[in-house]
Amino acid sequence: MAATPASSSSSSSSPLHIVVFPWLAFGHIIPFLELSKRLARRGLAVTFVSTRRNADRLGAIPPALSTHLRVVPLDLPAVDGLADGAGSTADVPPEKVGLLKKAFDGLAAPFAAFLADACATAGDREEGGGGGGGGPDPFRRKPDWIVVDFSHCWVPPIADEHQVPCANFSIFSAAALSFVGPREANEAHPRTEPEDFMSPPPWIQSS
Repeated sequence: MAATPASSSSSSSSPLHIVVFPWLAFGHIIPFLELSKRLARRGLAVTFVSTRRNADRLGAIPPALSTHLRVVPLDLPAVDGLADGAGSTADVPPEKVGLLKKAFDGLAAPFAAFLADACATAGDREEGGGGGGGGPDPFRRKPDWIVVDFSHCWVPPIADEHQVPCANFSIFSAAALSFVGPREANEAHPRTEPEDFMSPPPWIQSS
């Protein structure tokens, strides 16, 4: 994806505006929320996106961060076989996670609408709505980056339309990703027994 940072419609004195959007599992949501809080503590404006049910579970934003961190809920589309009100993997049995992924893909349209609105109205919002003490609203700035998870294949094309670059945040360490390895390496060196996972895989060179 080739996109340039979104700065043409934003004030240079405003903090960067980062949109953070994790996969619908609390093993992903919690690390993404911690990242969001750390960015907000540094003065960046952070919009955290998830389903409405997950947003309700997160509770109130700490007062010290409320001027720089907000949660935007999206309504998860209904999918046959998926329980009403399901918002994350915590709400569905393992055999129905595929249905949750299907519903998650249905968030493409509402996310596209959210991003279009954030980009189109960024320069038109009135000051004083969220800066505390009458200062400028940090969320009036067009998003500068979208931080996504492993499952957001449909976000980059939407972001491209508005020239907003994307970044991937992995909840796994580099060591863990190396041990798991790419698909091609696993196909070339299949691991089928427990013992196969008790030593470094063939694609990791021992010193």
